[in-house]
Amino acid sequence: MGCNTTEASEEAIPSRLYGVLTDVDGTLTLQGQLRASTYEALWSLHHIGLKLIPVTGRSAAWGHMMLHQWPIDAVIAESGGLAMWRVNSSGDLVTADQLDRQVFQFEIQYFGDISARKDLVSLAEQWMPHYPPLCWASDQSQRLVDVAIDWNEQVKAPRDVVTRFIERCHKEGYRARASNVHINAWAGQFDKASSSLNLLKKLFDHDRQRAQSSWFFVGDAPNDESMFANFPHHVAVQGPEHFQGHVEQMPKRFSSAKASAGFEAWAQAIQRAIRSP
Repeated sequence: MGCNTTEASEEAIPSRLYGVLTDVDGTLTLQGQLRASTYEALWSLHHIGLKLIPVTGRSAAWGHMMLHQWPIDAVIAESGGLAMWRVNSSGDLVTADQLDRQVFQFEIQYFGDISARKDLVSLAEQWMPHYPPLCWASDQSQRLVDVAIDWNEQVKAPRDVVTRFIERCHKEGYRARASNVHINAWAGQFDKASSSLNLLKKLFDHDRQRAQSSWFFVGDAPNDESMFANFPHHVAVQGPEHFQGHVEQMPKRFSSAKASAGFEAWAQAIQRAIRSP
């Protein structure tokens, strides 16, 4: 399927939109910062009744923070390695619109093999000196399933170094993908899309067909490839040059506005689509 760059348009929004899945780094953030206008865009989507679920490579600790502070209903973290959501004393889902009326705890579902992580940490520690300037990501100590290597957050590594490190992971039997800040590597067959589909079934009883027809995804990097491939209603908020040579299947739609500005533009398009008669 071909891809195109387009202005944010309500015509691209599913007619019966239930919720929005979104990447975080480079999608909600700009140069590592969550702008007030983007945070307001999240709240605007919440206020019109949509469910919101970040699908991020960031750590479990980041997911915990998001569930406390953002108007979201669940979060998928560590590139699909785990999902977190709020439950009440009866074990029922506590959605973002119920927070002021519920005492909640967190429920976690693991999609990856936690026991296999220790070996990968040891291997990555051995490999990194051969791929300068790669180093551990700042949130590495807060992870439960995957590992994260910084290539573009506090250091700046050439793309060929990133590619070679990912190839090394693959050669040793691990999965690995690059976001716009980190290389995430893990043991197991999960990815962002498989964990998203699993979670949507568990929390909302949405089978694959319902999930694909009623959820919209916004992402920005090669580690979002599985989401672009499995959620037909989507937009990439970076240009094709960020994907070419790094993915097998390109996103079908690219936003003319980039990064957080792209998310904000598409949030506005979603609001127009929901409010139009």
